[in-house]
Amino acid sequence: EVLRFYKTTKGSELRIMRQIHKNFNIVCLFDAYINSEENTDIEQKLRILNYNLQIFKELDQCEQYIQSISSSNQLIFIVSNNFGQELIPQIHQLSQVYSIYIYCHHEQEFNQHWTEQYNKVKGIYYEIDQLIASIKSNEVGIRAITAVDEPLSMSICNVSNDYEQTTSDLDGRFVHSQLLIDCLLRMEPLSTDKNEFISFSLNEYHDNEDMLKIIKEFEDDYSTDRVIWWYTRETFIYRLLNKSLRIQNIDLLFTLRFLIRDLEQQLQQHQCSSPITVYRGQLISTEELELLKQSKGKLISMNSFLSTSLNRNTALVYLNTNMNDNTRLQPILFEIDADPCRNDIKPFANISSFSYFPTEDEILMMLGSVFRVNNLYLDEDQIWIMNITLCSDNDHDLKSIVDCMKNQYGSEQTRLLLFGHVLVDMAYFDDAEKYYHRLLKDLSSDDKDICNCYHALGKVTCEKGNIKQALDSYEKALDIWMKTYNNDKHEYVAWCFNNIANIYVMEKKYSEALEYHKKALEIKEKILPSSHPCLGNTYLNIGNVYYHIGQYDTALKNYELSKKTYEISLTPQHPSIASVLKNIGIICEVKCDFSEAMKCYKQAYSIRQTCFSLSHPDVIDIKQDIERISNK
Repeated sequence: EVLRFYKTTKGSELRIMRQIHKNFNIVCLFDAYINSEENTDIEQKLRILNYNLQIFKELDQCEQYIQSISSSNQLIFIVSNNFGQELIPQIHQLSQVYSIYIYCHHEQEFNQHWTEQYNKVKGIYYEIDQLIASIKSNEVGIRAITAVDEPLSMSICNVSNDYEQTTSDLDGRFVHSQLLIDCLLRMEPLSTDKNEFISFSLNEYHDNEDMLKIIKEFEDDYSTDRVIWWYTRETFIYRLLNKSLRIQNIDLLFTLRFLIRDLEQQLQQHQCSSPITVYRGQLISTEELELLKQSKGKLISMNSFLSTSLNRNTALVYLNTNMNDNTRLQPILFEIDADPCRNDIKPFANISSFSYFPTEDEILMMLGSVFRVNNLYLDEDQIWIMNITLCSDNDHDLKSIVDCMKNQYGSEQTRLLLFGHVLVDMAYFDDAEKYYHRLLKDLSSDDKDICNCYHALGKVTCEKGNIKQALDSYEKALDIWMKTYNNDKHEYVAWCFNNIANIYVMEKKYSEALEYHKKALEIKEKILPSSHPCLGNTYLNIGNVYYHIGQYDTALKNYELSKKTYEISLTPQHPSIASVLKNIGIICEVKCDFSEAMKCYKQAYSIRQTCFSLSHPDVIDIKQDIERISNK
């Protein structure tokens, strides 16, 4: 492009700390009847439950801690009888208190009548093993409550062609969530994937002996046909996977890709055979509710695995349990119609017989499932009801642009190279560069993808503003190609010429840039059809050089050639069309034709906000153009 004033990299890497894995806390308050040896035994047994455990012996300290826990978290309270009679009346009404268990030392006498007025008290226990068994039996409910209160990661397909009416980056996120999921599933797993994940987990939980035992169990026991059992067990796997999907922690998603593929395989193998209606209770923010109110008839993509129930009342019970304690969030019940007979749908399966919780009537829906919003209304119980239908991957309005971008990545490239390309399109430049360097270390010296990898490094370092490093990478890619294939008339050579020329433009070496672009054009015209998009790219680049040397009419002529070629070979919403529209707008602006310039900028913005998120540098760039010309 002609004008690019930004220099963007992805922010510091998001790290998943242990506290985000713990949705529930166990808080214990024991009196003097429990000696230190018994206390140690109790602590060891409770840690196996894999919840954050806090044990107190002072009532005031315990109450202060419980009061300090956010209402968005939940706790299980285990208390000795003597302390319980004093403290339970003070903390029973707190929304963070999920359930209460009373533990009596066998030497104590206990009058249980006072507990009858407190419905969160689940029982009185004289043996710690019975108490723990009771907590485990309630884990089904705990898991459902956790799912209700967890943020639900969604992208909405909400195409708008009007700059003023576009208020969010929903479409860009929709496109990139689909591309990222597709890339993770396309990458063939390696035998080392599981070991990488185990190493990560061992490091993450190095000071938690009970979790280390579970990780060791996972190492010994895991297999593809056991992936659902492990996923539903609610250990580190479930929490790491869903959190990394929500926040797009790239490193962790890459490590977890074998689990994602295994889950897809199992859902496909056990796919439901007939149409079903399932339910999912959820608490959402007011802002999310407003977006959903505007989404009738549109499509939403679920960017995590979606746990649902065949039983509507079950979903409502768990929803009602939490909504009574959350005034900040709105209750919504998703009613989901799914027909397995539709072509190209994401898989869904009844996982009851494979789950860690076999009593649940649970339908698990695949990551990236796309749904059509049919209706949204508020029922008489003040619960929002949203009816949605599982759609084919071919149904959504952005399929053409998603498919076109997928095709550009190629089907034969090394999986790490493919992953890097997706990250570049998402403007995750630091992450992409890291994976390209990793690939260079893994490839043998004669691998054909060495050239592609250096070329990709040139692109990403150029995006980051490291011009000299980018030029070095492009020239190295070209040198390796010529030594390996000795073919200077190949499309790859023209590709390198174009990018080397673009570096020369940045260095204001315009005669050298024009020379390289014309070399590239000569090769492409001989080996490619006249409507090939690579020719459109070269016309665009040549136009850029003429713009910089002040030959605006010649620049515009090349831009029009580029636009004509792109319109024949690409979808109307392809980012390359936005690039040439932006540059035509700049020529119009230079010629003081502000009306035509604004028209081009808005058309370019409409395409870019469809393909990219609002934080993507290309979207920021075109918005700045629009804002600048608005003042003229």
